[in-house]
Amino acid sequence: MNAGGPSAHPVPAAVAAVVLLCLLLTGGAHPCADAVPGDGPDDGMAVLRRSAAGDVAYTAIREMTGEAGHGTPPTRVVDRPGDGVALIPMTGGADPFVVADSPFKELDERLLATLERVYTVTEAGVGEVDGRPAHTVEAVRANGTVAGRFWVDVDTGVLVGGSVYGRDGRDVLGFRLTDLEPGDRHWPEEVTEDSPWGDVLTPGEREALRADGWVLPENLAWNLSLIDARATVHAGHKVVHAVYSDGLSQVSVFSQRGKLDEDAPNGVRGGSTGTGTGGTGVTPQHETIFGGDGGRYHGMWQADGFVYTVLADAPTDLTASAVTALPGPDDSGFWSRVHRGMSRLGLL
Repeated sequence: MNAGGPSAHPVPAAVAAVVLLCLLLTGGAHPCADAVPGDGPDDGMAVLRRSAAGDVAYTAIREMTGEAGHGTPPTRVVDRPGDGVALIPMTGGADPFVVADSPFKELDERLLATLERVYTVTEAGVGEVDGRPAHTVEAVRANGTVAGRFWVDVDTGVLVGGSVYGRDGRDVLGFRLTDLEPGDRHWPEEVTEDSPWGDVLTPGEREALRADGWVLPENLAWNLSLIDARATVHAGHKVVHAVYSDGLSQVSVFSQRGKLDEDAPNGVRGGSTGTGTGGTGVTPQHETIFGGDGGRYHGMWQADGFVYTVLADAPTDLTASAVTALPGPDDSGFWSRVHRGMSRLGLL
C-alpha cells in the first residue's frame, strides 16, 4: 500500500497562524501543565546512583505490582556482581536464565540521567518494604504530582521496590523484592545466558539510517530520550529496535521496511488494536491503538514504506506521546494532523 493523504490545497494567509499553532499542539507530547522538566534539587539521585553501583550479592523474590503486574507469577532473583542477575521462575515449565551484568550498568546510568532531566528526584524519608527500612525516593512532575517512587534498602543499598503512577495517581506498574538475603547461595547450577538483541548502533550508524529514511530520533518526545538502539537482520531484512524512556518507563519501537500482510491480525492481546493493510481498526489519529487500562500497550501499523511495532509498559499518556510522535498510519498525514489540532482548539 502506498503512503499518502488528502491532496494539499492553498491555505489563506489568515489561517496560516492557526495552522502553525495546531501543529505545535499536535506534536509528540500532549499539551499539559507539566509538559516541562521538573525543577528541583534532585537530592534523591545520590541514593539511586549508590544503589545502581550493584556491588552487593543478594537473593530475593520479585513480585510485580500495579495494574500491569496483576497476575504475574513471582520470580526468584539472584544478583552475583560480575556475573549478572539470574532469574529463576517460581512456577514449573521455564528454565532459569542469566541477564548479563555489564550492558545493564551503562544502561542504568542512561536511565538515571534521563530521570534526573525529566523529573525532580527527591528523598522522601525512610519507609519500609517487607519489614525492612528503606529510603524512599520520589520522581515528581513539574506540577507537583508524583510520577514514580523507588525504595532502596537501608542496610544493603539494594533497590527493593519501584512504582510508576499515572497522572490520575493510579499505580500503573511496579515491583517489590521480598525475602531479601545477602549472598548468592541460590545461584542455579545450570543456566541459559540471555544474549543481547542485535548489535548496538553507533551515533554514526544512527545518522546513516536517518539519512536513508528511517525514523530514529534522539528524543521521541520532550520526556522520552533514546537510551538504546540496536539492529539485526531477520528474514533478510534489517530490523531496528529503539528503546525510549523517561527514566521510569520504557517504550520499545521496532521498525523495518515493508508492509503488513493482508491477514495481519487486527486485535492483539491486552485490549489494544493493531492494523491490517489499509489501516483497518486504526483511525488516522491513532485514537484506537492505545492499550488497555493496565499500563501495557501493543500497537502495529504501516506508514511511508515502514512497519512500526510499539511495545510499552507505561502510563497511557506517555505511550500516547510516543505513538503520536511516530509517522501516522498510511492515509494520515499533514492535513489529518492539522484537522486534529483545529478540532482541539474548537475551530471545527
